[in-house]
Amino acid sequence: MTGPLSVTLLVLLWGTALVRVPTLWRDAQQRAMWATIALLALVKTVALPGVNDWLGIWIPHPEKSPQLLGVAAGFFLLRFILLINGEKAGWEQVVLPVAVIIVLVPLPGTHPAYWVVLNGYVVSVLTISGAIVWRVSRPAPPGLLRLGLRAIAVGVLIIASYGVVKTSLIVAHGLGIPVTFDPIQPEADAIRALGTILAVGGAAVPATSRLRTVVGEYRSLWALRPLWHVMRRTFPEVILFSRRRALVELSGVEAVQLRVYRRVIEIRDGMLTLRDYLPADGLHSAAAFLGAQATPALIEACGIALALDRHRHGSQALETGARWTDTSTDGELGEEIAWLSAVSAAYRDDRPAQFARTASA
Repeated sequence: MTGPLSVTLLVLLWGTALVRVPTLWRDAQQRAMWATIALLALVKTVALPGVNDWLGIWIPHPEKSPQLLGVAAGFFLLRFILLINGEKAGWEQVVLPVAVIIVLVPLPGTHPAYWVVLNGYVVSVLTISGAIVWRVSRPAPPGLLRLGLRAIAVGVLIIASYGVVKTSLIVAHGLGIPVTFDPIQPEADAIRALGTILAVGGAAVPATSRLRTVVGEYRSLWALRPLWHVMRRTFPEVILFSRRRALVELSGVEAVQLRVYRRVIEIRDGMLTLRDYLPADGLHSAAAFLGAQATPALIEACGIALALDRHRHGSQALETGARWTDTSTDGELGEEIAWLSAVSAAYRDDRPAQFARTASA
């Protein structure tokens, strides 16, 4: 395998394994996919000459470690494929790879039987997996999911073809036919690496799309933070979960979208309480104070600052407080998030605090 291609493959494998860590908490299907990718990354890592030499200090026959890890990767790949196809795992799925490893361990790596057993198992797993994934991709929704599944199918079938060719030449050589795999080894390794990149890239496509969504939601959390922080500090009773629970959610136990939704609720609950401290003409006074610089979000932020100031100084609650801007009529959470994010950004400006001091004087 060429140097740059090897580096690209290693970066892709470890990068994909890292990106998919949050999916470990979702279901068995995602855990099987993650285990497959992580084991493939280990296979390519321990195959590096320096790493393999280091392993030789601790274990006998370190040159076998990539193949044995490959058998484990094949087990998890087949488990993942069967799970997405809605099939239950049978006892033979565990017994067969264990039996393969038991056979491979005592055999010398140069013996034809070693490669027949190893590639026989790996090629069978890859062929079954490729066929099932391609079949599953047909009814999949058009777009990234279908493209990702088909990339996985084509990639694993390319790797299976590599195994078929290599095993055939090794068996032929063992039977006395003057053929060897060595002359085409570099090109074959490059083709296998490209198949691996295609398959892993296909597995990463849905995860990358999900990652973009999660990043967008965290941006919303950050945008809402200034306004949410002041509500949490002023009305701690509106907070639905503690900081400790929020830290658990960061690890992917709960969807980040739920955190955004709760943050919106907590801000609105705080504003509902503050409404009783905002004079009926508070927003009109804020607009007059801002003049030509007035924007809806800045006016709302000024009103919040005034109500907070009155609440902190122990002012009496008003029987007929002003109403905040109502964005619930459209029923779109995205619009509510965008509006509160704009108000939160405006609240960080100096003018809301200036207005509150002026109006309370």
